[in-house]
Amino acid sequence: MKIPNRLLKRLFPALLLTEAILVWTHVLDAGTAVAIGAVVESLTFLLGLRQIVVAFLRYRQNRAAGFDVRSALEEGLTVILPRRVARIIALEPGIWICLYQWVKRRPLTSAEFSYSKRSIVGTVLAFVLLTAPFEILAYEMLLPWATVRLLLLLATIYMALWVIGLYASLKVMPYRLEDEGIRLHYGILADGYIPYRDIAKIWVKQEQTRDSREGLAVSGDSAYLTAGGRTDITLRLHNPRTLDGLLAPTTPVIYIHLVADQPDALARALAERAGLKANTPPLTPPALGNLAAAMLCVCALPTACANMR
Repeated sequence: MKIPNRLLKRLFPALLLTEAILVWTHVLDAGTAVAIGAVVESLTFLLGLRQIVVAFLRYRQNRAAGFDVRSALEEGLTVILPRRVARIIALEPGIWICLYQWVKRRPLTSAEFSYSKRSIVGTVLAFVLLTAPFEILAYEMLLPWATVRLLLLLATIYMALWVIGLYASLKVMPYRLEDEGIRLHYGILADGYIPYRDIAKIWVKQEQTRDSREGLAVSGDSAYLTAGGRTDITLRLHNPRTLDGLLAPTTPVIYIHLVADQPDALARALAERAGLKANTPPLTPPALGNLAAAMLCVCALPTACANMR
């Protein structure tokens, strides 16, 4: 009989709890406690080994299906852990993977579109890199305890690497037009997948978010992937869908507002794959006025030259 994965997730910590109770309560004599403890230990080991194998196989399947390393690792860990825990655990290797990929500097393909130019993360990174040397110098001058200085030094370096890794994730995890849909990201902190068949309308329109929030935000029936407090493209869906935040999915939304470094190019490519027409903003009245003035000047140029003669 096949045991459901949900039951296995609960059974694993239950066995550990049972073992701890046997050790600390002393409700059994020593010989019985040792025997039961050995059985529980064996079951725990076998169950853990089985779950690790299943998680590894799931990871291999996800990689073969085209998942990136971080997403495949997260999905593999959900076999043995709740999704929120798996997502948090996957953040650490994900940061290092993004750093490695950023160092390699692979150029974007024609199906990938960046969104990070206006992100405040770049400003935060510059601030951290500028202030970190002064913090380390302050540790050396003000703290007499070598161990404390070392711990603070390691913490500062670790924090700086995390900020660099977060910035790198914005660079190496662009929007990606896949065979059946668009893969959305805000670095390692948020992602989502929208099938082309679910997109009802696409238009290019810059919007300012209310609180200038960075990253993923939800308001009513709209989700925002913002940088610098602004978005550039809006998608209207046929049916509500969710995006994945850092710890949990969003509520279902109909409108998805995206930031993009090249909104017109992204809207055209997305509309082409979705079989739609992208609505780009028409020329504004001032722009039309300037254009008319320019044409008038060109037309009047020969007359002006003749008068000068």
